[in-house]
This record gives sequence, C-alpha cells and structure tokens, in this order.
Amino acid sequence: MKTLLAVLLFALSPTLFAAEITTQNVIREMNKYRLAHHLPPLREDPRLREAAGDRMRDMEEMAYWSHVSPDGRAPFVWMKQRGYEFQFAGENLASGFETAEVLVESWMESEGHRANILSPSYQECGLSIIEGATTGRATGHSIVVLFGRLLLDPRATQTAVK
Repeated sequence: MKTLLAVLLFALSPTLFAAEITTQNVIREMNKYRLAHHLPPLREDPRLREAAGDRMRDMEEMAYWSHVSPDGRAPFVWMKQRGYEFQFAGENLASGFETAEVLVESWMESEGHRANILSPSYQECGLSIIEGATTGRATGHSIVVLFGRLLLDPRATQTAVK
C-alpha cells in the first residue's frame, strides 16, 4: 500500500507542486535561468506591464497572435505609448500553457526566446496573462512578455522579437 501511494504521489507531483502562471511566478522562473548564467534578475516595470496588457488587448480585439499586428505595428509601439523609451527591447509570446515552469522551460528550448530571457541587455520586463487565446477558445494561458532597458543614448535603439 505504501508503494502504491508513493507511486501515485510521484505521478501526480508535477501537477501538485507546479506553480500556476502568474506574473510573479513567470518572472521568478526566468530569473532562475538568468541567475544560473550569472545575469542580474529582471525587475518588473509598471510601464512594461501596462504595455504588455495593451498589446494583449489589441491581439484580442483584432483576433491575432503574432509579433506584428495585422496592420503592421511592431510590439514596441505599446512600450512607447506607455512612456517607456527603450534602448533595447524584446518580446516573448506563448499560448496553451498551464504552469510557469513548463512555460519557461519551453522558452528556454527555443533559441530566440532563450536569447531574450538570457540577454544581458534587458533589465526590466512586463507581462500580461490571459486564460485561453486571443484568436478564440483554447485551453491554457496566453502570455506576452515585453523586455526592455531604458534609453540612455537616443541614437542606440535595438529590438528583438521572438
């Protein structure tokens, strides 16, 4: 009986101990990887959080899921609208995930998403998370992360979309 209970707990442990997808949990998971690579942790910036929310709403209202809107706008438009003038900027998108660990692990398996998470150029981030998808009914969560570093030199602006 003890063996059966141990096997059952082991089988259920990923769902019992997995962190739900929240802003804090996703940032914590990304920062685990950054710290393992001797990078400073990302800090949440309220302007980036609001820009990510604006970005998500735009995708919901126009029913798309892409780094570029149907009318050609890049994700960084929303950052500037919220007063975040960046030197470096990037975006990660994901849809259909249930736990923060699996979400960030999947980004780390993607070259472009990994590059954003581990970029020494980024100091801050902002997230927007919804249940479902922007293009219709779906399971899991959809996540927008905007990464940035504030503008120091107005001639130096770089962006990365993953």
